[in-house]
Amino acid sequence: MRIAITGGAGYIGCRLSEYFLQQGHTVDCIDWLKWGVEPVLNIVDHPRFHLHKIDICTPEVEPLLAQADAVVHLAGIIGFPACNAEPDLAYRINVEGTKRVIDASTDKPFVYASTGSVYGALDSICTEEAPTNPISTYSVYKIVGEEYLQGSDAVILRPATAFGISNRLRNDLLINDFVRKACMNEHMTLFEGHFKRTFISVNDLVRSFAWGVEKYDDMKGQVWNVGDETLNHTKLEICETIKKHIPTWTYDVNNTLAHDQDGRNYFVDYTKIRKLGFTANETLDQGIQNLIKVYRTI
Repeated sequence: MRIAITGGAGYIGCRLSEYFLQQGHTVDCIDWLKWGVEPVLNIVDHPRFHLHKIDICTPEVEPLLAQADAVVHLAGIIGFPACNAEPDLAYRINVEGTKRVIDASTDKPFVYASTGSVYGALDSICTEEAPTNPISTYSVYKIVGEEYLQGSDAVILRPATAFGISNRLRNDLLINDFVRKACMNEHMTLFEGHFKRTFISVNDLVRSFAWGVEKYDDMKGQVWNVGDETLNHTKLEICETIKKHIPTWTYDVNNTLAHDQDGRNYFVDYTKIRKLGFTANETLDQGIQNLIKVYRTI
């Protein structure tokens, strides 16, 4: 199978590209390479790996998507801070670029990376049928993509917040950021420590996007929360787990001086994807220990 991955050199994409090659597929990695070619250097000479430096907003992307047997759309300006920093670029890539990718990928398996952030801040348990409540530009744009796919056979995945090691390491992700601070012995003030959300390792995220292609007939035309209830944690619980491994790290909890700009606070239900057989392989503790090994060498 020939699989096109937009954002194929990104945090998830570089690992997903490697996975599909291991499974015997041909990969067209479509990426504007904002972070360079380093994330895919380990596979760039693979005979079935094809790297294309392309902006998904341009017509150049269309023939690559047309020739693919399946498309996984990961490309985007990721997270609310990045979208807020460059709002015009975020709209161009996350909305206009996504529409171009969708329009060029008809009549084939299509897997769309939405986000669990579309739930925003909800008191109820979030199943796939729960009302969305996006509280950031990033999550609003992801909803636009979901709506554009309504009525199609696309697989729409709403992943939990990622953590873990990738060739394109992201320091902005909550767990990664907290572990980095702890390894640097950087004191931290934690706001809204009681806020809860679900986390998932990048390794398990790669599995979920692979499932979107491999189990397409079972998943098509539906929205899927991607995660595991065992990884529903408050931010304070994350800090406490890190401190077990780095006892010298100090932080304080202060909910009076300010509030966290990232106001996500929700508990997600993963019954639907669990019935399909998906559960997280990597625990929070395992992920934190692996991150510590990396950040202590930087």
